[in-house]
Amino acid sequence: MGSPLKRQRDAILERVANNTQSAAHADAASTVLAASSNSLHIALVEFEQDKLVLKQFEARSQKIEHKRSVLIPKYQPMVEAYLESGEAYQNPMFSDLIVWLFDVEEFETAMAWCEQAIKAEIPTPERFKCAWPTFVVRSVLEWAEQQNKKQQSFEPYFGNVDEKLTAKEWEVPEQLYAQWLKFAAYALITNDDGKVKPSHIGSVEDLKKAQALMEKADSIYAKAQVGTKLGEVKARLKALETGANL
Repeated sequence: MGSPLKRQRDAILERVANNTQSAAHADAASTVLAASSNSLHIALVEFEQDKLVLKQFEARSQKIEHKRSVLIPKYQPMVEAYLESGEAYQNPMFSDLIVWLFDVEEFETAMAWCEQAIKAEIPTPERFKCAWPTFVVRSVLEWAEQQNKKQQSFEPYFGNVDEKLTAKEWEVPEQLYAQWLKFAAYALITNDDGKVKPSHIGSVEDLKKAQALMEKADSIYAKAQVGTKLGEVKARLKALETGANL
């Protein structure tokens, strides 16, 4: 049967070969397409070999650094040429580089390419078993959580994805969306020490936003586990409104 990547490669090469045959009446065009086929074949074989090398790294940090310093610079120009061509066939380089760009936190390019993949109906790499919106939400949420722990900004990328979710432009599993909303709520009620403490928050606006987000999370997914903090937010709002227990 062959590996998924080999099947993808063969399908791409077959497509290029068909184009070559259809242009056989024009010698110049035929020559260009034949050269394109050979070049693509070599690039895809080398790409598969480079992925095998990547698997040899044990530590995730080593893999990420290899992607950042070696693989992305090597294959990004090829993917850019593919995108500029306007072609929409499933290109394993394109799909994997989107993932790698998220891994190395080059979100601007990753998000732009992801949009193009969705528009062209190009799926995620076979090993992911999910659509692009789900992959992106998981990736950005994980990154935002780490940023928040370090008390660093997770904008504009969190906000960009949140707009798509709020507008229902992107659909993801209920549990994942509830986790997303929970994080957004908790970020609003995190104190300067990095602890989720509604009693330390003085902004009524932030507290109300957090309440709305948690209520939405709870309505979407019954096991969102926001009940305790939601109660604390309501108590804090009441205290600020009445001036009691401040």
